Amino acid sequence: QIWYRRWLWWGRFGVLVTSFQTGGACYLTILAVRNARSSFCFPGKDQALCPDAAALLRDTLVILPIATWLLVLAQCCVGSDVLSWRSLYEMQHEAWRAHYREIFDRGIRELLCCLGRSRYLTTMDEDEVDTVAALLGDLVAYRAAGASHLEFLAGVALLRTRKSKPPVPKDLPPAPGPLVTEAALLHPYAVAAYTGPLLDIGRTPLLFPCAWMYRQGLLSLWNRRRSPSVDGDNWWRGHATAFLRAARLPAEALLKGRIHQRNRETVYFVIELKELKLVVVAVRGTETPEDLLTDGLGRECILADADFQGLFLSGHLSDTAKREISSSNPHYGHAGVVAAARELAFELDSPEDNPELSAGSAGSSKKTGFLTSILGPGGKCEGFSLRFTGHSLGGSIAAMAGMMLWHRFPNLHTYGYGVLPCVDAVIAEACSPFVTSVVYNDEFASRMSVASLMRLRAASLRALAADSDTSESAVIARVARRLFGSWRRGKASNAGATGKTSNGGATNEDSNPSPGGATHVNGNGGKLEATKVVSGEVTVEENGSDGMVASLDAGSRDKNSKTRDARDIWPVELVMPGLVIHLVRVPDEAPGSSWFARRRKKQHQAILRDRDDFRDLVVSPSMFLDHMPWR
Repeated sequence: QIWYRRWLWWGRFGVLVTSFQTGGACYLTILAVRNARSSFCFPGKDQALCPDAAALLRDTLVILPIATWLLVLAQCCVGSDVLSWRSLYEMQHEAWRAHYREIFDRGIRELLCCLGRSRYLTTMDEDEVDTVAALLGDLVAYRAAGASHLEFLAGVALLRTRKSKPPVPKDLPPAPGPLVTEAALLHPYAVAAYTGPLLDIGRTPLLFPCAWMYRQGLLSLWNRRRSPSVDGDNWWRGHATAFLRAARLPAEALLKGRIHQRNRETVYFVIELKELKLVVVAVRGTETPEDLLTDGLGRECILADADFQGLFLSGHLSDTAKREISSSNPHYGHAGVVAAARELAFELDSPEDNPELSAGSAGSSKKTGFLTSILGPGGKCEGFSLRFTGHSLGGSIAAMAGMMLWHRFPNLHTYGYGVLPCVDAVIAEACSPFVTSVVYNDEFASRMSVASLMRLRAASLRALAADSDTSESAVIARVARRLFGSWRRGKASNAGATGKTSNGGATNEDSNPSPGGATHVNGNGGKLEATKVVSGEVTVEENGSDGMVASLDAGSRDKNSKTRDARDIWPVELVMPGLVIHLVRVPDEAPGSSWFARRRKKQHQAILRDRDDFRDLVVSPSMFLDHMPWR
C-alpha cells in the first residue's frame, strides 16, 4: 500500500504535467497563428537574415504544436497506468483488479469528501465504498487484455449500429386494467419523493433554480409552520413542502417521513388518501451520494430466512410456491437493496417476530410499529389498504420491504417503476401476487445487473474484435487488429462459433453462461470454450500452444491460481420482482404529421412481459432518458 500510494501521487503528478503540456500546446498554437508571416524577425537580429529566420521559426512553430498535441492525445487515449502496469503485470487480472480497486476506492472517497461526506475519507476500513470499488474493479478488468475504455465504448457503439432493437411480440397479453389504473394513480407519489433538484432539472432545465426554490418553499418562508415536520428536514421544512406540492396533497395528508440518511438508509414519505382509503409509502430513488453507494452494492448476497418469511407466513401464497422456495435454497438478492429494505421494514413496523430485521437495524431510532398503530384496530387509518411505491432504487427497496411485511398486512401491494433487478427468479415469481414492476420502453435500470454488465462487456469486445469492415470504421478496425491480431488470424475458422446476439446485441447466445460456468476466448484459435465446473469451482483449461485460456466474459485468473469460486467469476442472475408490465410506444400511423403533433399524440401500450426478457441491456439512444423520473 505504501508503494501504491507513492505510485498514486506520481500518477497525479503525471496528470498535472499533462495539463501543463495541454496549456503549452495551446500557447504554441496561438503563437503559430499570430506569427506565421514572412515579415516576422527576432528582435536585435540582422534584417538580412530575417527571411531565413522567419521561415525557420514558422516551421518550428508548426512542428512543435503538432508534436505536442500528438503527445497529449497519446497520453489521454493510452493512459500512463497501461504503460506502467502492463510492463509489470502483463495479463494478470488479479493485479489489475487490485489496482483499479484502489483507484476507485480513493477516488470515490475524495469525491464524497468534496460533497461534504468527510467521514468516508477518515474511515479507510472495509465499508460500502470499498465494496463498490471492488465491483467496479472487476468490471474494468478488461484493461489487462490491453483494451482501453474508449475501445470498450467503441464496441458498444458497434453493437448499437449493427444490431437493431428486437421487436416486441404482437401476441403478448395486455396488462390487467386494475393494475394499470392503480399504477398510474400512484406514479406521481413515487416521482414526488424526489425532493432535491433532480426533478426540477429534468422538467425545467433552464429555470430549475427558481423551480426548486419554489417547490422547497423558499419564496414563502412565512408559511413554514404550515408544513409538517419530518425527520432530517431543513429549517424551512423544504423537503416536506416539495413533496406535498409535487404530489398536490394537503399538509395533513403527510403522516410520517424521513430525509436524513445514514449508510444503507433510504428517504421515504407515508401519506394517507382518505378518498381512496389508501396508506401509501413513497420511497425515493437515487438522488444522493448515499443512494449511489446503495446502487453500487450490486453484488448478490444470500437472503436470510427472515427476509422472505413473509411469503411463508402469508395465507395468499400457494403451497407449490412455498415448496419451490424451500427446495431451492439459498436465495440471493441485491446486497444494497436488501440492507436498505431491512432497515426500512424495521423503521416502519419493527416486526417483533423477525429478529433478523431487528438485529440488522440497530441504528434506527424511530418508534416501532408505526404501520400497525395506524392500520390496526382503533388506528387512524383502520380498514385502509397499504401501498408501497417507488422509482428506480426506491421501487426495489419498496418491493423487498413489502415482501418482509406482507404477512402482517395482507392487503399490501407494491408498485415499482424502473425497478432494479434485486432478487433471484424463484423469489421474483413468488412476489407476483403483491408486486407489480413497470418498465418504460428501453430504460436501462431494469435491465442492469452485474451479470448483464459482464455480458455487455464481453459482447462489446467481441464486436470490436470481429469488425473487419474498414470502410465502416477504419479506426476501430485498426484497434481490433492491434488488440486481437491472433484472433483475427483464426477468424475464418471462427466464423460459425461467434453466434448471433440477442436483445439488441448485448449478449452472445453461445456465451450466455449460468452461474455454473463462463465462456472463454482462446487467444490462439479464437474458439469459444466453456470452463468445467467441478464441486462449485471453475477449472481453467490449459491450451497446448498458448498455455492459458484468456477470459473475456469474466476475466482470466493469475497464472499461479488454477481455480476460483464460480460465483466470483460469474455472478448470480438477478431479475425484477413480481408481475412485469412493459409500457411500449405505439407508432403513429398518420402520414405527414409533424414531429410536434406526434409528440403531443404519443400513446403507449401496457403489456405483460416475461421478466427473463429484461436480462440483457438494450443499447438504444433513449435507454437513459426513458429511466428519468420525469418521463
